[in-house]
Amino acid sequence: MTDVISTALVKRTLVEFLTQGQKQARQANESVLVSLSYPLLCNMNSQACFSACEPATFRAFWRRPDEDFWLIGKGSAVEFISDGFTSVDKVADRYNSLLKTALIEAPDIRGVGPIILGGFRFDTEVPKDANWRCFPDSMLVLPRFLFTRSGGSTWLTINTIVVPEADVALQVEALVAELQAMDIRSPGKKHQPVIKHVHQDSSEQYVRYVRSALKDIGEGRLIKVVLARRKILYADRQFSLAYALGKLCRNYPDCATFAIDNGEASFFGSTPESLVRINRGHLSLTCLAGSIARGNSPEEDIRLERQLFESSKERIEHAAVVVSVTTSLKDLCGDLQWDREPRILKLRNVQHLLTSVTGSLHSGNSILGIVKRLHPTPSVAGVPTDRAMSFICNGENDRGWYAAPVGWVDHTGGGEFAVGIRSALLDDKRAILYAGAGIIEGSDPDREFQETELKFQPLMAALGRSR
Repeated sequence: MTDVISTALVKRTLVEFLTQGQKQARQANESVLVSLSYPLLCNMNSQACFSACEPATFRAFWRRPDEDFWLIGKGSAVEFISDGFTSVDKVADRYNSLLKTALIEAPDIRGVGPIILGGFRFDTEVPKDANWRCFPDSMLVLPRFLFTRSGGSTWLTINTIVVPEADVALQVEALVAELQAMDIRSPGKKHQPVIKHVHQDSSEQYVRYVRSALKDIGEGRLIKVVLARRKILYADRQFSLAYALGKLCRNYPDCATFAIDNGEASFFGSTPESLVRINRGHLSLTCLAGSIARGNSPEEDIRLERQLFESSKERIEHAAVVVSVTTSLKDLCGDLQWDREPRILKLRNVQHLLTSVTGSLHSGNSILGIVKRLHPTPSVAGVPTDRAMSFICNGENDRGWYAAPVGWVDHTGGGEFAVGIRSALLDDKRAILYAGAGIIEGSDPDREFQETELKFQPLMAALGRSR
């Protein structure tokens, strides 16, 4: 790290601020957060930086390539872990309480400073699947080291907790030694292992699942429900998470590519759907529902785009999401606006109907409160929500963090959460991929199966080298 930052400067400022923090901790008889941000001397590659953060008990990755913005966290200064999605409020209270007494030295740049990263479980009411045993219902972590690319510059933030009885010199030496041990010049692995076996339910099983949903829809118990399926990959050696993230960023620059690695397993993906973004009190998000493949030629692509836009089935599915989201936000935002007609979002292998929503967040509301209000949206659950969630629980059991909120929160109240779709759980030589499709009246079971196959493609390409 000596080629991108002066460790002498880091050591000197850490000693100064940790000594000040210890004095404050002794006076209040409680621990104090010290957060210091430093501009780096040169740009860094996000994939190499993430690789340099291995091994760690916690690593996080968030990147929007089209915005030249990324966050990479290593280690844990403070963990906000709890059970039950209703505990979101407690997480926000604990984080805000920590910030009130914190010593923070950071510029007014998006993504720089003490930031917590993590996510939530899709449905906390269902029994937890063994595959998700090391992912709690709610986990947001303030990393010891946070690397940020924002506004054309790259920054390092060091976060540490100072207790009244701390040995400041020893604490500083440990932080500097860990920083110096990172080799950001290594690009990591350049390919993935060979996939030896793929396990998945048959198309007939998914078709039966869709038909059972259509029966409930036909009898008036459901209007829409989103049904997911899994594809499990077994490799001959460990998958490279850093390589997969790099490939997803290159192939899907207009998506949010993310990873939460807790030291035992990793949840990662590249999602086109923003659940909510807050920047200086301004709220923005996207409603995404309705899908069709990309064409093999410009003419076919336009024909498919027109087919998607004119499909009453896809438009109804999309409208349900827009109505649900905007209704949920009306009492939390002023000047709430959204597109009156959806537009087309074209990704590498699929195109979607998309509606943008913007507004001004009323004072006293927080991004975590918005997340709690919006999840689960009809784009990942259905309508009515409670019946759709019950149907999903009976048909799929535990989705883990798939289709749940994942993202980050900064110390000014800003941040972003996305819907964790186009995602997978990575566990050494095994990857569990998830993909879903929205079912409404008129859905064709065989076409819905093909839609899920289409949505598996980004992760298959990022992970796969079939024999």
